[in-house]
Amino acid sequence: NAITITATCPVGLIGDDIQTVAKEMTEELGISVVAFNCEGYKGVSQSAGHHIANNGFFKNWVGEGEATDEEIEGFTVNLLGEYNIGGDSYEIERVLEKCGINVIATFSGDGTYDAATKAH
Repeated sequence: NAITITATCPVGLIGDDIQTVAKEMTEELGISVVAFNCEGYKGVSQSAGHHIANNGFFKNWVGEGEATDEEIEGFTVNLLGEYNIGGDSYEIERVLEKCGINVIATFSGDGTYDAATKAH
């Protein structure tokens, strides 16, 4: 349903214009193609790269899905800054579910396009 382009270290060094490629492919393919310039998911524990990706998700995807009349029982949340590096997300979601709290979307570890578009 969507494509992401993430710059690796060599792409950043040689200066490939992945933003233009993403824009052209969005038009050609008719789906959302988003580029993230975060070479190697830079930063302490890759945090800067996740921050860049999260900002891209919000700018391009959050709230873009069709609103649904389907009511979700209980409370709903979106997890921000969850990278799921050690499987933490699975435990967080399990505990929240036991409390009657449904996770709509996570950003960005196990984030998906479909979930992000419904994270109004």
